[in-house]
Amino acid sequence: MSFPRVKSIGVVQLLNLTDEEIESIGRRIGEAFYEEGEGVFARIPRKDAVKALEIMTECYYRLGTLYATSERQEGYLAYWRKGEAKEWGMKMMRVSLHMAWRFLRELSFHSLKKLIPLMNNPYEKIYQKEPDYVVVSMVAVRREFQGQGFLRALLEEPFRTARERSIPCVLDTDTELKMKKYIACGMKLSAETPLKGGGCMYTMERDFRDE
Repeated sequence: MSFPRVKSIGVVQLLNLTDEEIESIGRRIGEAFYEEGEGVFARIPRKDAVKALEIMTECYYRLGTLYATSERQEGYLAYWRKGEAKEWGMKMMRVSLHMAWRFLRELSFHSLKKLIPLMNNPYEKIYQKEPDYVVVSMVAVRREFQGQGFLRALLEEPFRTARERSIPCVLDTDTELKMKKYIACGMKLSAETPLKGGGCMYTMERDFRDE
């Protein structure tokens, strides 16, 4: 089946989901990451890669930062502003502890060793002096919808938020393929950070302070 190339979409915040629905979305995202064939998620067993993304997806949902495209959910997005995160307080602590507990309980030690370096978030150090910025913590397009413009369309949502406030929009990715895709979507490479165990974290930026 073929679909028309997307020019523009809106994204909707995912609310009032059941545990089964959250798990299903996390599984779709995990499959999309694993099937890229690059980065840390492609270097651990498929089962652990999918489970890790299921756990992360649940946490983004609990924080109220998980979005999707239309009712068909061709792609998913998690993003927020630094200014918002400062107000989360105990909510952020509870969600983080829950994610850490599930990681320890449900993932193999080998996979944990590979995944932990991804949690360092280089963008936090690079932009620590910025009073506010938009963070894209996850963006994924389901395999059957890739190559149709959904990545660009998804990024327009955090770009819009950053543009309205004249602040940067930033993200980290550990795959060269995605780095190049983000450049094609209007971002630029801000920094490269080597990862323990091999690979590199690419920090991307779209700066709206001068636009």
